[in-house]
Amino acid sequence: MIKFIIAFRYYRIYNLIMGWLKRILDSTTQKLEGRTDTDIIYKIILLYFYSLVSFVFFLVLGIASVIYKSYIISAVLLLSSVLSISCYFYLKRTRKEVICSYFLVYLTAVNFLFLLISGGVFGVGYIWICLFPVSSIIILGSRKGMYYSIGFFITCLAILLLNKALSLTLNYDLAFSLIVLGAYISILIVVYIFDFQRNYKYQKLVRSMFETKDESSRKDYFLSKLSHQIRTPLNNITVISNMLDRNKLDPEQRDIFDTIIASTNNLVNIVNNIVKVSSIKLEDEVVSKVNLDLYSTINNTLKLFKDQYRNRLNFNFIYSRDIENNLWGDPVRIKQLFINLIENIIKLYNQKKINITINVSTRKETAKRTELLFEILCPLLILQKDDYGHYYAESDNRNVSIDDERIIENNLDLTITRRIISIHNGELEVSSDKNQTTISFVLKFNKDTKKEPLYKEEELISKTDELLLKPHKKIDIENSNILLVEDNAVNQKIILLSLKNNVGNIDVANNGKEALDKFGKSKYDLILMDIQMPVMNGIIATKKIREVEISANTRIPIIAITANALAGDKEVCLAAGMNDYISKPFQIDVLIQKMKNLLEQDA
Repeated sequence: MIKFIIAFRYYRIYNLIMGWLKRILDSTTQKLEGRTDTDIIYKIILLYFYSLVSFVFFLVLGIASVIYKSYIISAVLLLSSVLSISCYFYLKRTRKEVICSYFLVYLTAVNFLFLLISGGVFGVGYIWICLFPVSSIIILGSRKGMYYSIGFFITCLAILLLNKALSLTLNYDLAFSLIVLGAYISILIVVYIFDFQRNYKYQKLVRSMFETKDESSRKDYFLSKLSHQIRTPLNNITVISNMLDRNKLDPEQRDIFDTIIASTNNLVNIVNNIVKVSSIKLEDEVVSKVNLDLYSTINNTLKLFKDQYRNRLNFNFIYSRDIENNLWGDPVRIKQLFINLIENIIKLYNQKKINITINVSTRKETAKRTELLFEILCPLLILQKDDYGHYYAESDNRNVSIDDERIIENNLDLTITRRIISIHNGELEVSSDKNQTTISFVLKFNKDTKKEPLYKEEELISKTDELLLKPHKKIDIENSNILLVEDNAVNQKIILLSLKNNVGNIDVANNGKEALDKFGKSKYDLILMDIQMPVMNGIIATKKIREVEISANTRIPIIAITANALAGDKEVCLAAGMNDYISKPFQIDVLIQKMKNLLEQDA
């Protein structure tokens, strides 16, 4: 019973010490994540652990030396324990892992040599030299650790062979010296092989990760290309089918025609389901870093939705006055984030009126950095979260069956939002109460402390947004002058045939460059812009048109017509300055309605 109690107490002490070490390492690791490279984080954590273990090791031996009245040995060991813990705090403050690595290796070598020469408290100080290869290879790596271990071995060999000439405290005979050195060499070889295998497996894992990432990129490119190639002819079939008069066909022809339409619709659904697995390509860092007018960026994004869903959406935008205007960030990424969030809320909540509150406030601020808290309050969504941080929601339409394909359309897809937030070193949080759902996240921005030129990129973006949203004269679609930007001749012909009875005039440009030339020579009321085109694509053409409009103090609605329908394509188009988006295949009535919404909206 007494042995059990003693063992239990030792077990509690062990858990207490390990828990203390874990808390220290966890706190330091959390501070490093998102700021430092992963390999450096691993090295720093390793040095943290080693410095703490060295501190405990030298402290225990030093206390034992005091008990056995070996005061010189205790003084050296206690000084080493102080230097070990000092190295820990120095590393924690400066993050200079290279200096600390060499310092700990030299400190270990000096102490082990001292214990070898002095014999330690119990006369067995030679034992500790066998641990040096473990320390040096773990801290410095296989190559440098091997060099230092060999140098340490040569030093130990000289001490053991010349111990009589040096008049050491303990005399080691030749046979004993060979046994100690043989054990040292054996441990060195074992540790080196182990570290070599570990590095080999790590490099293999890294190569596998790069190959997987490359394969994923090729897959997404293939899906994007496949989607574009399939959707274009599908769109032609759909539009031409809508142009035919079904009543002029005999019963047999009508049946064949209906079969073609049904098969086409099924193929459209298949293509939509295929591209569901792809996601937007977001770089691992913010691409464009400019002086950011955050208020205008968010507010102008909200105005896009107000114009499109004027009878359904009501925004309450609360922006703290404490937020400074010298933030350094990417306005396009911020737009994509809010477009994705609001689109998901609209998609999931099918009631007539949706009230959304957006609150932006300062969470933490320093001289060079600001952390902003974003809270989006929307109607209650029934949410679930998986182990990977993805959220799933049920639509408010309770009549949709579990096997209905509309379930796929009503899934909460916050992939774009989560990726952009992670780029800014933040994390997405979603919570719900009885009446509403709150989506919150923190974004970290650096402050722009340098003097910027009079003309900034964010001013261009802000002015572009103002022009984009500026009221214009109401125009009937029948009297409108339209510019169609499309590189495919068949697509041009089909769209011209579909719209010729609904619009006043349609000019055609074969690519973005031709569109810019025609835009500079003629006045258009609306542009239908394809995205994938040779010479200049639709995204670049739209941005250049918005730049021209700033000096001309005009603006023209632009609708993206694209065969791409991957996640994030719509957000990219709207963030580039387009007013609306429609993917192929589409119903011509839907396109005409979108055109009317932009042309005939009240001034």
